[in-house]
Amino acid sequence: MRRIAIDGCGRTARDARAAICTHPAFCANGGLELVSVTARGDAAGEATPAWGKHGVDIVLDCSGGDPRRHLAAGATKVLCGAPASGFAFDGMVVFGVNHMRIDGSHRLLHGACSATHGIAPVARLLHYAVGIEHAVITPMHDVQHCAGIACGCAGSVAAQLQQVLPRLPGTLDETPPVHVPDCDLVLLGMVFAAGRETSVEEVNALIQCASFGAYDDLLRYCDGPVAGRSGAADLHSCLFQAALTQVSGRIVKVCAGYRSELGYARRLVDTLEVMARV
Repeated sequence: MRRIAIDGCGRTARDARAAICTHPAFCANGGLELVSVTARGDAAGEATPAWGKHGVDIVLDCSGGDPRRHLAAGATKVLCGAPASGFAFDGMVVFGVNHMRIDGSHRLLHGACSATHGIAPVARLLHYAVGIEHAVITPMHDVQHCAGIACGCAGSVAAQLQQVLPRLPGTLDETPPVHVPDCDLVLLGMVFAAGRETSVEEVNALIQCASFGAYDDLLRYCDGPVAGRSGAADLHSCLFQAALTQVSGRIVKVCAGYRSELGYARRLVDTLEVMARV
């Protein structure tokens, strides 16, 4: 039985704890056990618990403090789910996109931000199917959702996506966010030059097939704006907006994003399970 702790008292920590309650890996005989939830953090000047003495294997750090302190306190691995720029991580992970690369040598990983999770699955699928040569990402959200964008979270969404998908060729840029009043979704618009000509029908069909296949747990295919207004309990971390897809020859525009942070928290818990297995 691998022992897991959560450090932090904000929304991500609360959502992660809720996600753990229904995650198969934390159910009876699932192999993982949540043993501690603490609000201590460097920002408050408080000491980190001695994880080694408590037999804690992995810490999910949502505090915004220095994630390395957990390793010094005896944890074997740390997954960071909070803004943490200026630290050298062993890798950045978006579950479902590049978690397959996690191995036993990875002790300090970053879980990216919720906005990156909202576009990364779509970018991976389209890159392998039609090719992405150059792309520009535009975040669109209400002002209140700005905390979900990668402000200080080890780089912008574009920078994080480049780390998660290092095989993306060419440039990957990002514009300043567009503030949309009274919008309950955080959307990431991605305009890119494809490697070949395609069509709206092909692009949407590729995403729809994936949403019913290997990506069914994390990617939701939305036929229209109303479908995108998913319930607060939706655990999908990527909501693809099919009605907003546009194609002109090799120029493609797609939009995807998220509504609540629960899906992001669920992907962090999924990543914890992978880290515990390797």
